[in-house]
Amino acid sequence: MKLRLLCVTALLLFATEAVAAYAANGARKSFEIFRTDSPPVIDGKLDDAVWRATEYVDDFHQTSPGDGTAPTERTVVRVTYDDEFLYIAANMLDSEPQAIQAKQMIQGQLFRSDDRFWVTLDSFNNKRNDYFFQVNANGVRRDALRENNARFIDEWATIWQAESQMHADGWSTEIAIPFKSISFAPQSDTWGINFGRGVVRKQEYTIWSSYQREWWPAYGGEVQGIAEIEQGLGLDIVPSVNLTQQRNLVLNDSDSDVEPSLDVRYRITPSLSATLTLNTDFSTAEIDEQQVALDRFSLFFPEKRDFFLQDAGIFEFGNIDTNGRPFFSRRIGLSDDGEPVGIDGGIKLTGRVGDFNVGALAIRQEEDGDISAKDLFVARGSYNVLDESAVGFIMTHGDPTSNESNSVAGVDFLYRNSEGPFGEILTGRFWAQQSRSSDLDGDEQAFGVNVEIPSDKLLAYVDLQQIGEDFRPALGFVNRAGIRRYGVGTRYRTRPETGFWRAINHKIDYVLVTDMDNSLLTEWLEIEPIGLYSNEDDYLFVNWSRNKEVVREEFELFDRLNVPAGEYEFDRYRAELGTGWQRPVRLVLAVEDGGFFGGDRLMKHVEVQWRQSAHFFVAAGFTENDVDLPSGSFTSHLASLRSDVAFNSRWSWSNVLQYDNTAELVGINSRLRFIPEAGKEVVLVLNHGADLDSANRLSSTQSDINLKVSYTFRY
Repeated sequence: MKLRLLCVTALLLFATEAVAAYAANGARKSFEIFRTDSPPVIDGKLDDAVWRATEYVDDFHQTSPGDGTAPTERTVVRVTYDDEFLYIAANMLDSEPQAIQAKQMIQGQLFRSDDRFWVTLDSFNNKRNDYFFQVNANGVRRDALRENNARFIDEWATIWQAESQMHADGWSTEIAIPFKSISFAPQSDTWGINFGRGVVRKQEYTIWSSYQREWWPAYGGEVQGIAEIEQGLGLDIVPSVNLTQQRNLVLNDSDSDVEPSLDVRYRITPSLSATLTLNTDFSTAEIDEQQVALDRFSLFFPEKRDFFLQDAGIFEFGNIDTNGRPFFSRRIGLSDDGEPVGIDGGIKLTGRVGDFNVGALAIRQEEDGDISAKDLFVARGSYNVLDESAVGFIMTHGDPTSNESNSVAGVDFLYRNSEGPFGEILTGRFWAQQSRSSDLDGDEQAFGVNVEIPSDKLLAYVDLQQIGEDFRPALGFVNRAGIRRYGVGTRYRTRPETGFWRAINHKIDYVLVTDMDNSLLTEWLEIEPIGLYSNEDDYLFVNWSRNKEVVREEFELFDRLNVPAGEYEFDRYRAELGTGWQRPVRLVLAVEDGGFFGGDRLMKHVEVQWRQSAHFFVAAGFTENDVDLPSGSFTSHLASLRSDVAFNSRWSWSNVLQYDNTAELVGINSRLRFIPEAGKEVVLVLNHGADLDSANRLSSTQSDINLKVSYTFRY
């Protein structure tokens, strides 16, 4: 009780600081563009006649470190279009052109260390969602979706062009976005649009249109004059062929195969698409990063397969992070132990019809041992209400890992107001689900409520989640059922006007988990008295946590240390230091120490990254957990080594070595990629696995080679 009183009191003290007084967003920025009959050559040079005849916008302002202050470097943007493409030209003037950061040369990778320019397109002009296109001074592309003014979906990818050039006064870029690559409302000539720039050496980020440092779709500007554009047939045909050789080094046998596959994407309307996949192959998907389980609950691994990543945001439900998801695509095509299961084919429907957002997915999964072939289905829909809110539903059917039947139905509601009574952003979410399983007959319900004020100065949230004892979404993810979870937290941020520090944070988070009879299972309070973030993007934070765990049934850590049933209470302390991404050598150091289930645990982590140039990057990480319990002691080691070699913006070679003494394995993944242009790809992947014996000696177990060639035909 004292702990809960302390938590509530501290939260109230933080919450007494009001956010900034209300300031109206005012009229949206806007400009008009005109069709061109002489499209530019996409080479980044900005010397085409069309750009000299096109009006420009340059009224950018800072979102960081300042808020609304004038940029230190000027950015000039021009936009035009023809029947097939939207063209953007941007000139990033720089007073120190020799200091421009351009160290990323692998397509699709993050630009944390690089100067960059981006454009966002709200092609329905609904102030809710937009497309994100980003490019650096090497002409490397990155794209994403932004959903519901709150979520950034980096996994989305499409076909577009971009080239950049360095020049004496800075750098410039040209972008060509095909109308075939995006959805839009053909009856409207006005789109939402925004532009942004990052100057990484200054940690300066400038935006054309924003409000209180935010630049979500709700705060973007408008572009007018887009009319009579075409998508052709709206048909993409992507044939692929995959050559594999698998060697079992324990049994000394091998198997080779040649498998064709086909993806077909058809735009039924400019805003609604259907995708067909046949004989789907995922052998060249990126590998998972190893994780160490430090409690009794299942680990969550993100999706890495392209077919499921495309338009994945449409299937998101209730903004549920992990526990309680009704749909988690990794349940499809993978067994319970993570081994691939064949997929005969599938069809996906995604897009918008008026104010409706729709998504449907049907998959035929192959037989797997004693698990029969499965027909799996997911349907997701939402309807836009008010200015920024939505109400929706989800349904799933099928169980990919058993012969039992399973279905889930759920509803959710998102409330968002970006101009609250005090100038703050206010979001609220509610969701409820019901599962039906042929082998269960208990409480199969789940629901959740969340309210959040996500402002830059003061962030505050309250959430509640209840997961019934028998709630089981066979196509979703649940790692802790039969619980009620209460959470509350706040983060207060100050931004010094001068000095070394860009931001100073103070945080408190409190979580209480009970069973359905309100008996305590978990209580967790974490206080971060200070988190420091420098103008060079370095950071330092320290925190303390009080943990209380009630273990109803004994479990094992690392498959070797027994944790008996009982009640455990312990404190933990953590400190972490990291240097900025723009530095040639980046260092992360973390240490965490304290009690742990009746004993002690000391965690040490070190990560070193060296970006030698745009052509070479290497990163090494090592995490050690030294656990000492009454039942025994064990030290887990998790190590990784990654190297990226970019021969140019089209050829890259990535290698990952992972070592995990808990799982007693060593894995090597090597990927050689050739992307001559967006939509065309050749990937050669080598996977090699080895086991460790009791003396830590390596014994190779398997070696796989996969070659995949894919080509997009667009009509």
